[in-house]
Amino acid sequence: MRHATSSALSNLVIVLLTAGMAHAQDSPRQLPDRPTGELYRIEALGAYWPTRANVIVSSDAPGLPGTRIDFKRDLGLTDRSFPELQVTWRPGLRHKFRAQYIPIHFDATATPSRSLLFNGVPYPGGLPVSSSLDWTTYRFGYAYDFIVTRRGSVGVVTEVKHTVVRAALRAGLADEVSRQAMPVPAVGGVVRVYPAPRLALTGEVTFFGVPDSDDGHFGGRIADVDLSATWNFSRHVGAQAGFRDIDIHHLGEWNTATFSLKGAYVGVVVRN
Repeated sequence: MRHATSSALSNLVIVLLTAGMAHAQDSPRQLPDRPTGELYRIEALGAYWPTRANVIVSSDAPGLPGTRIDFKRDLGLTDRSFPELQVTWRPGLRHKFRAQYIPIHFDATATPSRSLLFNGVPYPGGLPVSSSLDWTTYRFGYAYDFIVTRRGSVGVVTEVKHTVVRAALRAGLADEVSRQAMPVPAVGGVVRVYPAPRLALTGEVTFFGVPDSDDGHFGGRIADVDLSATWNFSRHVGAQAGFRDIDIHHLGEWNTATFSLKGAYVGVVVRN
């Protein structure tokens, strides 16, 4: 996947710098006919996200292809809940800069029914194995609403999702760690509708993909779908509920990973 990211990252930086240098003459606070939830400069979302996870990881060593390890079936991973924090800066009516942080951690101890090979180290079946998985996602993006009305907006999104994954297996004297950092650009769209002045319905999809190479060493894709409803008690405070689905498939020179996190979430929105 990383062969295609350099030029896309450069293009994203140019878009962000160009938009950031533009003078915002269309301040959202200067438009009294805008819905209650659109009159802000800074918006922060804190959410609680119970997830359903699907994680498959393999880590090779020279001449020793690793086992595709299912962290649920093989290692006893159980679903958990995680926090989510997002901050949006809105310098103008049509422009939004966003940063998001999701810290994700799993750990478990199980007895695999089959033998596993991870980083060139064998883990015989029938013996207890302790595992941990840290999956931290940072999201930096820019959204431009090319359609803005009193009833909603339609826009495009360009962003970088930086995902850092650390998987570790321990059994007896064997203690192996595999770490992957995946900075991936993504593009997509966002639609927001106000069926009532205080109620916002939002749908957002971002995606990026690179075809898998014939040798199975490089390629991958990422898709992120977020559907939400926000009730705005006032211009400054709202409550949000939604459903999010993040899917990542990554092929690297020595590591392969498939991640899926999905589930409903609830949160509080604070604006200024």
